[in-house]
Amino acid sequence: MEVSVVPVPAGPLVLADEGFKGPTKEVFQPPHWFDVDLGPVHFYLNKATALGIFAALFVGVVFWLGFRRATVVPRGLQNVCESIYDFIDTSIARDVIGEKGRKYTPYLVVLFSFVFICNVLAIVPGAQFPPTSRIAIPIVLSAVTYVLFNHAGIKANGARAYFGHMINPAPTAPVFVKVLLGPIEVMSTMLVRPFTLAVRLFANMFAGHILLLVFSLGAEYLLPKPPFVFGFASLLMTIVLTGFELVIDGLQAYIITILTAAFISGAIEAGGGHESSPATDHAPAASGAPAMSGAPAGAHA
Repeated sequence: MEVSVVPVPAGPLVLADEGFKGPTKEVFQPPHWFDVDLGPVHFYLNKATALGIFAALFVGVVFWLGFRRATVVPRGLQNVCESIYDFIDTSIARDVIGEKGRKYTPYLVVLFSFVFICNVLAIVPGAQFPPTSRIAIPIVLSAVTYVLFNHAGIKANGARAYFGHMINPAPTAPVFVKVLLGPIEVMSTMLVRPFTLAVRLFANMFAGHILLLVFSLGAEYLLPKPPFVFGFASLLMTIVLTGFELVIDGLQAYIITILTAAFISGAIEAGGGHESSPATDHAPAASGAPAMSGAPAGAHA
């Protein structure tokens, strides 16, 4: 029997290039740190859920520290917290809902702050993952908003008037128009609004994180390889997209907050709700007295 021996060239062993590896599902489904089964209920903790819990605790602690020793003239953290609260109260709650929107300001402030912190975690070193890129958190936020705006509509109009307006949104229209508009309005209010509210936030954060991962992994793969121009181009795009992602983080937090306020306003005004609307809030008083020029937007005269 003859055995052929293939000569091995001298020199260092060169490993074959396995090629570029893009993001995998483990990015959005990280391994569980621990699992606990309590009957039919399964509890687990991983990076995604831990960052969501961190965001909630962070928002709570910051506002607690900001207002625990509040002074007449705000300073430091209190000034930051009051600025956020005043912005949401004036620019969203009262401008969109009306003067009675002030009672919804605390929820809108918490919603905006929590979503913003969750989003920003995508570009924070060590975290580098937005919890809102998993559909569970947007669904929970959408469900809370769903309950809130339907409760506001029922409280302002009564259940009969609220759901009656939903079923028959155009009482003076021809019958065929009523038959067409009724199901559309019911579907829009009861299904489409909460669905789009959740999907909009989830899809934007998911897509943004994927883009950042692709270019950052591309830079890591291409930088050591000549020609180095492609690696530097990927690195530059990663830096640009990081700045762009920060803008999107704030914009998405603002959008979900203002849409929530719009849903509450629409529910209150359905069927001629008794609560004040933005249109009446901006109008002068019935006695003819002019509105105060220094009052915040949406305030009464």
